[in-house]
Amino acid sequence: MSFPRPRVLTQCAAVAYVGSVAVLGLVDVLAEGSPGGSAAPYVVAFPGSAVAAVLLQLASSLLGSGEPPAGEGAALGFPVLAVAGALVNVSMLWAAVSFARLCVRECRAARRARRA
Repeated sequence: MSFPRPRVLTQCAAVAYVGSVAVLGLVDVLAEGSPGGSAAPYVVAFPGSAVAAVLLQLASSLLGSGEPPAGEGAALGFPVLAVAGALVNVSMLWAAVSFARLCVRECRAARRARRA
């Protein structure tokens, strides 16, 4: 039995995480009927959803009136914010793992250089 490479597994896990947050957000909006119903998608994508909300608020205050748009189309904006938070989480985790791999690689190279 052959297993996929670790990179493929991590990419599939990242896609599954972002997809599950998207589905959870859509189900939340469709079931509750109101965009501010429950906070389940935001809890699942917590640090990233907070970062995405702050960045969205900063961008809207720089480019416009600083108030989010109101109306029927705003209901789908809330799951989009949760999905953006999930993408931020995946990006932060990727950066942390890449930094850890770089540190390990540099430590090994330094040990080899000291021995020689």
